[in-house]
Amino acid sequence: ETSLQALADVYRDDTPNLTLIEEARASPRLDARDGVPAPQYRFMRRVHSRNGEAYCVISIYLDERVFRMAPRRFRRETVIPVLLDLPRVRIAHAWQTLEIGTADVLTARHLGIHVNAPVAEVRRVCQAPDRTVLYLGEVTYRGDYIHLEMDLKP
Repeated sequence: ETSLQALADVYRDDTPNLTLIEEARASPRLDARDGVPAPQYRFMRRVHSRNGEAYCVISIYLDERVFRMAPRRFRRETVIPVLLDLPRVRIAHAWQTLEIGTADVLTARHLGIHVNAPVAEVRRVCQAPDRTVLYLGEVTYRGDYIHLEMDLKP
């Protein structure tokens, strides 16, 4: 268990190179648990890299009203810290899931790995108090960049 603020703090100190691959208006696929769709979303797909090596591909769906509050920052910085910095944005509920999968052709090309190489797929959702989905992030990390450690209480 962690907090959205703790996650933001990790990303706040992380300054990867962000390469925008695609930007458009597009609607995410949401299920009932995710919440209510916003009227319109800004979609961005980008690759994050460090020292010339790509480590994740992320698809971002951001409520267009929120995106307009700080478009330059959303394009140049990791999204979660920017979301939490905006005083008019209130996140009432957030969660993420992690699944192990394999790289498809497009992901493999962007990450410089083999097709079917292991990857970690993270899906992150942030909801407003009225259950509107403000942010949906679908992140695919290279498998060799993932290390999960947790304390087990006796």
